[in-house]
Amino acid sequence: MRQGARIQMAAVAAVIVSFSAGTAAADAVADFYKNKTVTIVVSAGPGGNHSNYSLLFAPYWKKYMPGHPTFIIQNMGGAGGTKAANYLYNSAPKDGSYIGILLSDTPLAARIRTTGVKYDPSKFQFLGGADWTRSMFTVWKGHGINSMEDVKKKEVICGSSGKGSQTYTFPKLANHFLGTKFKVITGYRGMNSVDAAVDRGEVFCRVGVYESIVAIRPHWLTEKKVVHIAAADLERLPVEPTIPTLIEMVQGEDAKAVLRLFFSGGVIGRAWLTPPGVPADRLAALRDAFQKAFNDPEAIAGMKKRKMHHEAVTWQKQQETVQYIMTAPDRLLDIAKTALK
Repeated sequence: MRQGARIQMAAVAAVIVSFSAGTAAADAVADFYKNKTVTIVVSAGPGGNHSNYSLLFAPYWKKYMPGHPTFIIQNMGGAGGTKAANYLYNSAPKDGSYIGILLSDTPLAARIRTTGVKYDPSKFQFLGGADWTRSMFTVWKGHGINSMEDVKKKEVICGSSGKGSQTYTFPKLANHFLGTKFKVITGYRGMNSVDAAVDRGEVFCRVGVYESIVAIRPHWLTEKKVVHIAAADLERLPVEPTIPTLIEMVQGEDAKAVLRLFFSGGVIGRAWLTPPGVPADRLAALRDAFQKAFNDPEAIAGMKKRKMHHEAVTWQKQQETVQYIMTAPDRLLDIAKTALK
């Protein structure tokens, strides 16, 4: 046989072997997920956008996932997202049958050593996100509060899901750096529970994602029931460009650096992830299926119908942001810990 023919046959054989190996790997993932249930652990109570996004994407994840497993929701609110993070890290199966959607504050909660943290954020394996979350200090009208200057003169009661959540940390940081008088009441099960407390008049301030108001309580905006007094984000929100950021209001580079660190969690967005240790082939399949689900025309139409924000966040960007948070100078965290006491 001629040398050229032998080389050509060897190349063909290599392609066949490579294709067969890839097919076998795909078949192994499909075999694992066939007739399986995948549980999405949601780090908040039902009714909020973490649940709503997960419920919307579940059938599309099933559509694109090898083996077409059924995706179900398990709400696990509590301790500002720490309860769900601890469960996923320490107790949930590490075989790809459990994934989670955690709060954007979860990585920073570990750095400031919020009580009860038993996870390492850098070891979670991110899958992608459906929304770059941008937050706002929002107050119910009728209490004489129209700006942060007013909160320096009068106590404002905010609802919170726990000390690991921005519902707690952002008002406390404002108190420390600006001299405001936010009083934070913890114990609510997620943002929807906080907003319900605002509706009932138990509290009259909420600090959280602006788009959650747009999607779940749009009448607050259309009926002008609330006033926004500061953006809790790296930059002003495009939908409310006249509202300054908290970063603009504070004095000193250390104060601004601490706030940038805390607000960077918004880039993580509505972040789905797996516990540490999920096999690489199943992790890759979950990431691929999420991207396809996110870009499915029917899923996009469903988000638009429900007024849910549609802004991709890659898993690479999520991992990069977590790394930024986990390697931030201890000096900044020491300042934050003092502020959050």
